[in-house]
Amino acid sequence: MNRVWRVWWVLVLFGLGTSLIAPLIPLYQEKEGFSDTVVTLFLLSYVAALVPAMLTLGQVSDRIGRKPVLLGGILILGLAQLYLSFEPPLAGLLAARVVQGLAMGTFAGSCTAFLVDSAPAGSRAFVANLSAISIRGGLALGPGLAGVLAEYAPEPLRLPFQVHLVALAVATVLVLSVPETIIERSRRPLSLRLEIPDAERDVFWKILVPSGMLFSLFDGVALSLVPVFLVRNVGVENYALVGASGFLVLFSGAVAQAVLNRVPPQPAIAGGLTVAAVASLGVVLSAPAGSVALTLVSVAVTGAAAGMVFKGGADLVTLIAPPQDRGKLFSAYYVACYLGGFSVPLLVIGVLSDLVGLTLALLFLSVAAALGAVWTWAVGLRSLDRLGPTGR
Repeated sequence: MNRVWRVWWVLVLFGLGTSLIAPLIPLYQEKEGFSDTVVTLFLLSYVAALVPAMLTLGQVSDRIGRKPVLLGGILILGLAQLYLSFEPPLAGLLAARVVQGLAMGTFAGSCTAFLVDSAPAGSRAFVANLSAISIRGGLALGPGLAGVLAEYAPEPLRLPFQVHLVALAVATVLVLSVPETIIERSRRPLSLRLEIPDAERDVFWKILVPSGMLFSLFDGVALSLVPVFLVRNVGVENYALVGASGFLVLFSGAVAQAVLNRVPPQPAIAGGLTVAAVASLGVVLSAPAGSVALTLVSVAVTGAAAGMVFKGGADLVTLIAPPQDRGKLFSAYYVACYLGGFSVPLLVIGVLSDLVGLTLALLFLSVAAALGAVWTWAVGLRSLDRLGPTGR
């Protein structure tokens, strides 16, 4: 196995661990008796640590090397998984999610850089695209694995995290087997600064922020509230099917990005939002129909559409930003996605669920997504006309 694929396996083995908890949330909710608003905190607490860690600690690998940062991230995540394997109470669960977010924020950018560094010069663009797909694909494996273990193996709240500790041990061996790629260390001071270049500010606020917020909100709902919806509103008792919802929303997004990689950014964003809004109605309708198949198909289509929105946003950043602004705009876009979808909007859906029921709360999400798609078509994408040929 060459070093690129060894680092790729590290990325996948690490990524699946931070999403293992998704299909287990209904079990935790039954055990601890918390509300749907609290369910959304499983993602909010994760993102609260992930974003600042991504903005700051990701820079550390430029200074001390990729391998020490990756090993540190693996150790941090391992401690969280070990703690979760002891079935902590609610406060401990949320604290562990904070630690997982810290680990992912430390790890993701450094491992992506390590993967690109390890590739031959002529294939680095391909490897960079592969890493983006692999992160989403690796995250998809977590809910699928946890759902199967919860249904068919003993101790569903312990075993998934114990299994992942073994995967992290394998990832550690793989990291140690790959040569360090950073020879000359950066001496720039660490900073926590998010910049939006003036020339791209209009596109950022009119297209990248609303589309990024909506796509990540679909992901957030699928990884937190949809497992609860399947158990409570659709009557699913098989936790492998509960895990399938998280797997499908993430995996279909990765597949869509790979298969439809030549779709231009404008139709990818607008079309993806439109399809996601329509498909999300299928989730709502599956409750009165009592159809788990309709839920899972709708989640898969929504995930594929959300993946296209993200791909379109990333391509748009590449298209409109000059090289000296590209890194800043990418960072701002990723933060908009995480904070926009996994924070206040997700919390609103959770609060609505407690007030009017989960089915109506998901209907509200579909309506909001439809309005967002219309606004993006009618207002946001028109801002590209002023950019001239580079914006088309």
